[in-house]
Amino acid sequence: MGTPRSRGEAAADFLRAYVEETKASGFVAAALARHGIEGASVAPASLP
Repeated sequence: MGTPRSRGEAAADFLRAYVEETKASGFVAAALARHGIEGASVAPASLP
């Protein structure tokens, strides 16, 4: 996911936190499984 730089650092921080939460909650892994996506995995947590 991405956002234009013109949206500012707060928007980037929000998006970064959203992506990390969806990964940590299992939502991304469940979506991959639900849609039968093979050969893809959830990226590890990014460094703070």
